[in-house]
Amino acid sequence: MKRFLLCLLVLLLIGTGVYFYFVFSGRQEEKKLEEIKEGWYVEITYKTPINVRETPSSDAKSLGKVQQGESYKVYEVDTESSNTYFWYKIDFNGKEGWIASGKKNPWVKDHNNPEDIMTPQIKFEDDEVYFRTIDDINYKHLTVVEDKDDYVITHTVYHEVDKIREIDQYWILYTITDGVGKSSSKMQKIIFDVKPDEDRVTDFQLYKR
Repeated sequence: MKRFLLCLLVLLLIGTGVYFYFVFSGRQEEKKLEEIKEGWYVEITYKTPINVRETPSSDAKSLGKVQQGESYKVYEVDTESSNTYFWYKIDFNGKEGWIASGKKNPWVKDHNNPEDIMTPQIKFEDDEVYFRTIDDINYKHLTVVEDKDDYVITHTVYHEVDKIREIDQYWILYTITDGVGKSSSKMQKIIFDVKPDEDRVTDFQLYKR
């Protein structure tokens, strides 16, 4: 009986110790994450693990991988080494390493970046968009790819008429501009239930390709 109680006590002490270890470790991780999020950091959004490289190059030695949902402190970003990627230098388990992120289709979310490094992009899934009238136009169907939230979207509606080719259609040109003046545009065919007055649209011939 005494031996049973002794074993039970030992198991209880071990279980208590393991519990407090994980509680302490969890609080340490939470504190570390809070400290990371006070400064410049990236959050991994890509579903597939991303290699951490010794240098900003896809051919460089891998130091390990980062996973979706993880966050890492950023020291700097290399925007010039590649036409395809941004390379972020991060704190990876106490070591400095580099992770890539697509310039047009980023797979990390950049937070508290002291610089605006990305040219904003607009995306949409369909070739055509439908609105009842020109006053109903909105941007709910658009996807914005940008590293900061200080952007503005504007639009111009064009009317294309070509009697020879029997064309009578409308186009909408979206323009997104960020806080430092970087901008890009993308055009989509637009179909109205009620055609707009001509003084509210622009002649398609004036569209600068």
